[in-house]
Amino acid sequence: MSKCVVACSGGPDSMALLDQLNKQGKDIVVAHVNYKHRDTADRDEKIVKEYCKKYDIPVRVLYPVYEKGNFQAWARDVRYAFFEEVADEFDTKLLYVAHQMDDVIETYLFQKNRNMICDWYGLKEKSVRHGYQIIRPLLNFTKSELQQYCNDSGVSFGIDESNLTNHYTRNVIRHTQIEKMDRNEKEEWILKIQNENDFWQIKRAGIEDFLKNWNGDVDSLLNQEDAWLCLDTFLFQALSHHFSRKYMEELCVQLKGNVLIEIEDHLLERHNEKLYLMPKPQNVYYTLNELEYKDYKEFSIMNQGQTIESFSVEASDFPLVVRHVKVNDVISMRFGNKNVHRFFVDRKICKIYRKYWLVVENNAGKVIFVPGLGCDVEHYSQNQQFYFKMNGLD
Repeated sequence: MSKCVVACSGGPDSMALLDQLNKQGKDIVVAHVNYKHRDTADRDEKIVKEYCKKYDIPVRVLYPVYEKGNFQAWARDVRYAFFEEVADEFDTKLLYVAHQMDDVIETYLFQKNRNMICDWYGLKEKSVRHGYQIIRPLLNFTKSELQQYCNDSGVSFGIDESNLTNHYTRNVIRHTQIEKMDRNEKEEWILKIQNENDFWQIKRAGIEDFLKNWNGDVDSLLNQEDAWLCLDTFLFQALSHHFSRKYMEELCVQLKGNVLIEIEDHLLERHNEKLYLMPKPQNVYYTLNELEYKDYKEFSIMNQGQTIESFSVEASDFPLVVRHVKVNDVISMRFGNKNVHRFFVDRKICKIYRKYWLVVENNAGKVIFVPGLGCDVEHYSQNQQFYFKMNGLD
């Protein structure tokens, strides 16, 4: 039997989960996080440890130190990272958490309140995070039913008094909406959430089919019935998270004309009819004391290629520098001096690519080669020595 990690706060939900799994004969290790954020935190740790001691269940405890930022978001990240550490220690990928029916509805209402785009509304019974399987076996129980289970089974639990306040949006949703529902009303909400998830799964499948065959034409994306969702799905492939519908609709408006937009650590550009998305480029600066045929991350030096990719060098040119284009870069061609940025405009090269574009500069600080334009007049030979190709801009 594979061991499983049970996330246990000491509250009624997680203690009910722990007790049920224990009675089922699961091979358990318990993970508890004590944030020291409230007076009763140590009491809850004691409840968890006493239960585990009684049944000889291994338990691991984390005492994280909060520094700044959104406490709830920080706490969630900390505890899941800890659960994964415990899973690694015991060589398992199974994580059990005690979300229940009220949590499903609360999460759904929270998502809708924030106008969030989600892969799944509410909570799934099973999901995967960082390769670990998260299992939620209590989604058919309400919070009050789990508390009653603990009372009936003689299982001790603690009440987190911070959940009794309205300091957090989720608490407001819980107190003003969910706690006023009876079980029938909650079941109606669960059915509504399931129907909505079914609808969006079908919708997303159609969008994924569209993107598989999409050639990057912006207008074909913007003309889709749910262009905002198509754009979000496209961005998700690179950024691994969703945005709000409102933000996606605003981006769709901006993308009706040529534009360059920063989105976190990426650049999104409409250039004429095409849409481009690339990470912001890192600074490139290589000093080469000699040239050898070699593949670098951003470029390759080759012994053959097209004429426009070729150049020759003399000993006096070293050291060479390979770097990004600067604003006033000029190269001396057979037909006269050529400003590199003018070359970009003439060739209609998109602005994202321009940020990645490289040049080769010699020891005198003179640009001697520009990909796509060629070498300067002094470094052309009938018997070219080297061929230069940028990588990643196909």
